[in-house]
Amino acid sequence: MFDDRENLIGLLLLGLCAVVAGVLVWEIVTGERLSYNGPGWLVWVLLILFVGGSFYGLARGGGLGRAGRGRQWPDPRTGQRSWWRRLFGRRDDGDGRL
Repeated sequence: MFDDRENLIGLLLLGLCAVVAGVLVWEIVTGERLSYNGPGWLVWVLLILFVGGSFYGLARGGGLGRAGRGRQWPDPRTGQRSWWRRLFGRRDDGDGRL
C-alpha cells in the first residue's frame, strides 16, 4: 500500500481532515470561537495554490478537454479486478452473481 507513495496525498488530506475535525469539535465543546489573525495575503496565496493545484490535477489526469479519453481506474489493460469485486468475490463474467 505504501511502497510506491501514490497514497501519500490521500493520507495527508485524511490527516488534515482529522485535525480540522478535532479543532471544530473542541470549538463546539468549549464554546469558544477561533478567528484568523494572520496576514491577509496568506489567504490569497493558499487560495491560488488550491485552485491552481486543482486545475493542474484535472489537466494532468485528463479531466479537462479530453472528454473521457483520460486514464481510467482501474485500468482495464492491467487485468486487475476492481477492489469491490476482489472483496466480495464477484465474477467478471457480467452476470452479477456472487
